[in-house]
Parts: sequence; C-alpha cells; structure tokens
Amino acid sequence: MQNWTTDDAKVVYGLNKNDLHFLNITEEGNLCIELNGKRITIEDLVNRVHHEDGMKKGYTSSFTLRMPQLITYQILKLKRSFQKLIDDLDYEGDFCGIYPVKVNQRKDCVVPVIMSDPNYGIEAGTKAELHLIREVVGEEKHRLIICNGAKDPEYLSTIEEFTRDGYNIGISIESVDEANRVLDIFEPNEINLVLRLKPYLTVRGHWSHSAGRDSKFGLSIHDLFDVVDLLKSNGFENSVTTILGHVGSQITAIEDFRKFSRFMTRTFYEIRDMGFGNLDIIDFGGGLPIDYTSSHPPNMMELYATAIIEGIMDEMNNQIGERKAPDIMIESGRGITALSSLVLVEALEVRCVYPSVDDLPQLRKHLEAWISKLTAATSLKEILDIWEEFLSESMPEARSLSELKEQEKLRGAFRSEIRRHIADLGVDSVIANPVVEELWHPEHIVVGNFSVFNSAGDHVLVKQHFPILPVRDLHVMPETTVRLVDITCDSDGEISQFHRKGTGEIWYTQDYRPLTMPVERMGVGIPVGKLGNVKGSHFVIALTGAYQDVIEMDHNLLGDLPDVELLLDKDGKWETRWMAGAQNMEEILEDVGYFGLDIDEDPYMSGDD
Repeated sequence: MQNWTTDDAKVVYGLNKNDLHFLNITEEGNLCIELNGKRITIEDLVNRVHHEDGMKKGYTSSFTLRMPQLITYQILKLKRSFQKLIDDLDYEGDFCGIYPVKVNQRKDCVVPVIMSDPNYGIEAGTKAELHLIREVVGEEKHRLIICNGAKDPEYLSTIEEFTRDGYNIGISIESVDEANRVLDIFEPNEINLVLRLKPYLTVRGHWSHSAGRDSKFGLSIHDLFDVVDLLKSNGFENSVTTILGHVGSQITAIEDFRKFSRFMTRTFYEIRDMGFGNLDIIDFGGGLPIDYTSSHPPNMMELYATAIIEGIMDEMNNQIGERKAPDIMIESGRGITALSSLVLVEALEVRCVYPSVDDLPQLRKHLEAWISKLTAATSLKEILDIWEEFLSESMPEARSLSELKEQEKLRGAFRSEIRRHIADLGVDSVIANPVVEELWHPEHIVVGNFSVFNSAGDHVLVKQHFPILPVRDLHVMPETTVRLVDITCDSDGEISQFHRKGTGEIWYTQDYRPLTMPVERMGVGIPVGKLGNVKGSHFVIALTGAYQDVIEMDHNLLGDLPDVELLLDKDGKWETRWMAGAQNMEEILEDVGYFGLDIDEDPYMSGDD
C-alpha cells in the first residue's frame, strides 16, 4: 500500500457511499461534507464556528452538527423507493410514511419531516409526544397521527380532545383492557382504530425480540380474538382501518421483511373477513436499517421496499378470489434521521501506552537473538510461540520502576517486530486470533472533549457501532490506529470500534496494524494518517441523528454539547447557525437537586493549551 490514494481511504472508512454518501475526501486529504456538488471541509467548518461563535455562551471546541437537509433527502428517497415499485409492479395500493417522534423529538428533526412532505404522518408513543405533535402540525389537521404506547384514561381523553378539534388520529389497541378503555370514551364511527399485533415469526437483528409472542408490544393471538369479539359486539367494526406490526429496529437481513410482509398480509385478509370491511391499511412499523458499516448493498432502501411489496403480492396470489391491495404504511425513524447529525470531537491530547523509543539501536542489540528467531519463522504458530517465549524469558517481575520502564521499551519494540513479521506472512489465519488482536491493539489513546454517554449513548447501552473518522491526513497511508476516549471518569467512556472492510486481503498501517480484512470484521482502533497532527484536530462520530439525543446521559454532569446547524442555501452557499451552547453547570446541577449556584460555564474542557 505504498501508493496510497484517497480512493483507498474511502474504502477503509466507507466514505462517499451508502449512508455516508455525503462525506468525502478532498485531494489534500481533508474530510468534507458534500451535498449537491458543493463541499465544505470539516476543518473549515470548525474554524468558521470558532470565528463566528467562539465568544458565545456555552461555546466548546466540540459540538454537534445538525443537517436537516439530510432528513428531507431520506424522506424523498423512501417515498421514491416505494413509488417506483408500486409503478413497476402495477401495485394498486398507496404508500404513506409515518415518522415516530420517539426516535428524535428535537424540533430541528420533526419540523424538517413536516416540511418535506405535505402528507407525511407522525406517530406518538406518549401524551407528551402527542402534545408535541399538535404544536408542530398546527392547522395541518389532515396529517395522520398514530397514537401508540400504553394508554391511560388521561391519554385517551387527550386523544378525544384532539379528535374533536379535527385532527386525523388513529388509536392503536394493544390489549383487551385498552380496548375496553377506548370503548368507554368513544362512540362507533368517530375514531379510527389500529389493531397492533405481535408478529408470530422470527427475524434477524439486535432488536428481533420486538417480534414474536414475547414482545412487549401488541396483541397476543388469543387477545386479538377477544378484542375482535369485543369490537364487533359493540358496533365498532367500521372503526378499524389499520393493522400494525413491528419486528424491531435495524433489521439488516432485508429478506426477512418479505416473510414479515406475507404474515401481515395474510393476517390482514383474515381480519377483514371477520367483518371489518373498512380495514384498508397495513402499518409495517419500523425496522428499515441504516448502513453504519458501509458494507451493505447500496440500494438497501429499494430492497426493503421490494421485500414489503413482493411479500404482499406473494400472499395476494395465495388468496382465493379478487382481493383488495392494502395501502402500505411505514413508520421509519432511524432510516429518516440518523444521517442528520454528526458529533465533532476535538482531540485534546494523545497518550501513549508504551514509552517512546529514543535508543532503538541499543534496543535492537538486546533483541538481536529474538529477531533472528523471528526471521527464521515460517508460520503464524512459530511467531506466536516466539512471542510467548520472549514474554516468559525477557519480562521477569520488575524490581523497580526504572527497570519496569526499560522492560516496557523492550516489550514495545519487540511487539513492533512481531507485527511486521505477521504482516510479512500474509496469512488469513490471523483472523479471530485473540493473541494477534492483542498485538494489533492500539498503543495510542486520544482524549476527546466529549462524553460518549451524552453524545453516543447507544454505543454503551446496546453496543451500537458508529463510524468514527479523523478529519485530516486521509491522503496518506495511515501511520497507526488510536483509541478515542472521553473525559468522563468511566471505563466505558470509549468509542474505538472500527469496522474493517472486506478487501480480499489485509491492508496494513505503517506500523502493521490492520486497516481491512479478507472478509469484513469489526476491530478496535481508528486509523489516523499522521499521529503528530492528531492533537488539536477533530474526529467525527457519524450517523448519530437517531435516538442519541433522546437517550443522552449526563454522566459526571457532562450535559449537551453545543448545537450548530449547517445549511446549503439556494445559491449553493454554506451557512452555519448557532442554535444553542453547551449546557451550563448551573442548569445541570439543578437537575440533580442543587439550587442557588451561579455557574454560567459549561463542564467541558476548554481545549486551550
């Protein structure tokens, strides 16, 4: 890889493709945002924010960048994907998109959804979210509002009030008790009812437990029959317009949606035949995945639409007689908002695990015999045996700190030799070898001015992978890999996963750590071009627009970073808008019960030397 190019960097980092299509690299090796043929480098963006907003209250050297245009992009892409299939397959049903506000309730997320499509619907999961939706929707009362979640009498009374005001609301029913509460408040034909079902099938994915009999959501099969009897006996047959099923979030096994679609369609016709003649819609919930690893097919959204529609048509062909094609409703949240924010993290300092080697010739003299053994080794097993022998014979228990320091120098130098010889072997057997992974483990720790818990909470909660990208020196062969840690006092405050792309062989950094693998695989260590340029630069945590804002944790009383909005105006010029500064300590301390403190500053590091 001596002839390193920016195209190689794009492969390694997964840039300029799939859900990172808006990130690219300049000829000078700078990471940039690129929309509609216009680009701005991250460094220029950081400098602009520093120049324009550096004196504002709550300014910090790290911030969250909001890009509402990418929400509109995703909405239009989803609509086009379904409409193309509907046209190509002569499908007679219609498509409707629904945005579940639980994914990101921020106004700068919900408003772009509304502005992107005059008919896009909204989903509420709580009373608070329903009030939020009314505030955003305003007088556009034609928009469909799906009310999910557990419904107490107060929630249902709020729904009744909104219905009287003319809002177009569908109430999901998830239990027999809930059905009884609905019947206590509403009369037949004055409300649209949605029967939320548990899909009795298994799909692949982290949240696959959202489907099947053990799901916390929806009617079990026996409850469904009880609810059907209850609605029919009280004259609510014509109120049921929709059935809803949800199989989980981030389902990357797209073919599983076809199985799900067949199940929902078969159920749709069975319930319709029970006397619910106004049942016209199948709401397939969420699950549309985001390509966090840039390794899935580039047309994943089209494949998703294909699986849903072809699954419906499969089941229609199995039905006897003429059948009405159901309208299709999709509640995609992650797929709509994930692209819309980046976290820009300033690198405050770089720490090294091993001492710097300033007397390498002398160290090599100490290692000559071991290096000779390595030179004669012809297999991975021999190399690893030599490593174990070295640790056993050359690393006795140190009798002083000075002796320990010298041992660390020796150990670090020989680790480098071991990695080089492993790379020279060019063998595939290194994959999944825990000893080799330990030898590849980064020796440099970058301290970033952020909190993983506040900015990327899903990484801690559910081991969600987020792409991490340096913003400079992408035009050179990476020197090494690093770990990115935050300023919290917590061992989990680290986000160093790196998805090694499958290139048929292993590409290495200059110090023989892997950049790619023969077959894609998750590893540890973010490649950086020039280690000496890392301090004071930034790293980008991408695809954080879904859920991260709503699950943020103020660990160590580290609150929100500043918010900056980036817009490309109609003349093709980039504009930045300061939205809010970092939460100050006074506000955060009040949240935990400490009042009367006058502290305007935020708790993040200043970033100054």
